[in-house]
Amino acid sequence: MNGFSLIELLVVLVILAGLLTIAFPGYEQVVRKSARAAARVALLDVVTRQQQFFIYHKRYATDLADLGLPSEYFIDARGDAVAQPAASFEIRLQIEQTGYSGAEALAVNRQSRDAGCLRLVLSQIGRRYASAVDGRRALDCW
Repeated sequence: MNGFSLIELLVVLVILAGLLTIAFPGYEQVVRKSARAAARVALLDVVTRQQQFFIYHKRYATDLADLGLPSEYFIDARGDAVAQPAASFEIRLQIEQTGYSGAEALAVNRQSRDAGCLRLVLSQIGRRYASAVDGRRALDCW
């Protein structure tokens, strides 16, 4: 008799399901790490644009649109500007009472499951920070 029996097919499906339950969390972690890398690149770009803006205008920009970026700037895991529903991070300027202090990337959508690295910050003077879900500083996000 040629072909597979139902039991053989079920055994193969159980084995595949087991492999997927082991592999999928690791895959998701790699995707989160790549999105963090894209956010770091976007932050470096924003800070560099701010420095160029300051050289030309003798003041810092208070809106991302002044830097040639969308006012609401969302990026995906590859670093491309996308609409909010497809985004991994939202990029913002940090504006305080004294003025511009840096740029931050806030995890959105599926990236917000990365509880250890919800907020990445690059200050005006190059300091890097990251915040975890419970408010503690995260150590390995940069």
